[in-house]
Amino acid sequence: MDEAKLLGSAELPRQQGKLHLFSLGKSFRLTTDSAQSASWMSSESAPSRQSLAQIPAKILSKRRQPKVLIGGLGLGYTLVECLKQFNLQASIEVTEWLPEVREWHQEGVLGEAMGFPVKDERVTLNELDIARVLRSKKGRYDAILLDTDNGPEDLLFKENDWLYTFAGLSACFEALEPMGVLAIWAPLPSDTLKGKLVRAGFMVEQMTVPASEKGNRQHTIWIAEKLQQD
Repeated sequence: MDEAKLLGSAELPRQQGKLHLFSLGKSFRLTTDSAQSASWMSSESAPSRQSLAQIPAKILSKRRQPKVLIGGLGLGYTLVECLKQFNLQASIEVTEWLPEVREWHQEGVLGEAMGFPVKDERVTLNELDIARVLRSKKGRYDAILLDTDNGPEDLLFKENDWLYTFAGLSACFEALEPMGVLAIWAPLPSDTLKGKLVRAGFMVEQMTVPASEKGNRQHTIWIAEKLQQD
């Protein structure tokens, strides 16, 4: 039987412990020192991360040069799926504020396992966190995909508090092109999040997707569309 192997660790800011990357056979797992998250992200949950890209890509299939913003690189499944689902004229910006995670994808084992998606010519890797990008008000996107932290209601990192507030979701609304899509990954449904999205101006749909290829576990994808024309 394979044993988990520690591949690397990253120090988190503000004494929030460390982020650890493990391999187990051909699978990977990201964990933190927090008691909230014995396993924060794993290869087993790849299907729901892929759905985060598949659903917006289908909605935006007629966009000629879609601009996509991904909040959080993680294990890379959402980015890989974006490259498959969006056309060759797409531009995809990925924000990842942890340098170790960027390195694991640029030159390390995650990049090798995933086919180095960050080196695709359509991809820009941004070292800022997603909140700072949204606050800058410099970009306009057709799709914003958020797989940040452990979902909007079980936050592990204090830096992400603002993102799921009314102010943060309103910033997402303003950053989208007319008829653009905000997609949010979450482990569970949330009436609170739905209310804030509606207040921010979105038309909202909660979708349930398979959490993994095995078993009956499910995750939630929030699809919030900006129907307002500028």
